Amino acid sequence: MLGYTTFYTSFPVFSIVFDEDVSLPNVIKFPILYKILQKGRALNSKTFLIWCLKSIYQGAIIMIGSVVFFEDNYLNVVSITFTSLIFIEMLNVYLEVCNII
Repeated sequence: MLGYTTFYTSFPVFSIVFDEDVSLPNVIKFPILYKILQKGRALNSKTFLIWCLKSIYQGAIIMIGSVVFFEDNYLNVVSITFTSLIFIEMLNVYLEVCNII
């Protein structure tokens, strides 16, 4: 369990470590990608509050669902909820990147 947790929680750290700025020629080459950032809509207080409410809702659904569906198996509730959290986060990243919702 410790190896599983260490492996999957280290990805955000590596994404921050290997992050780099975009060069000016690439920004000029693809201006449509940075239009939202120029308008200041990428991260404001409204977006942050929406993300927080989404997280609280998803956490509540994960916990309630795991207790309701796996009521006989309380010993494994940590692994069940953590695995569902990983899948939900991958789905969140996919939906944010693809702009489906």
